[in-house]
Amino acid sequence: MIEVLAFATTVVCGLLALGVLLTAAAGRYRWRAVRPALAGVELAVLAQAVADVCGQLAGHRMAEQLTHNAYLAASLLVLPVTATRIARDNGRWAGLLLAAALIALAVVVVRMQTTWRVGGG
Repeated sequence: MIEVLAFATTVVCGLLALGVLLTAAAGRYRWRAVRPALAGVELAVLAQAVADVCGQLAGHRMAEQLTHNAYLAASLLVLPVTATRIARDNGRWAGLLLAAALIALAVVVVRMQTTWRVGGG
C-alpha cells in the first residue's frame, strides 16, 4: 500500500463527491465535466492496486487476506460500473449515484489501509 496515495485518493473522492452533490442539487451536473477527474481517481486506484499486489507477492501477509483482496477488487470496479450506469444521464439522480459511488470508494480505500496494516510486514 502506498499510504500517501491512499490518503490523497480518499480526500479527492470526498471532495469530488461534495462537488457532484452541489452541482446536482443546483441542476448543473454534467457527466462530461467530471470524467477527467474520475479518470484520474481510477488511475490512482489502479496504481494502488499494482503496488498492493506487488507487496503481497513480496511476502506481505494480512490477518484477513481474503477480505483485503475483496476490497482491492471492489476499489477497481466501483467507478467503472457506476460510470456505465450514468454515462448518458446528466440528471440529479445520476449525480447522486456518482456521489454515492465516490463516497463508497473512499470508504473502501480506508478499509484497504486498515486490513493491510493488521498483519504487519
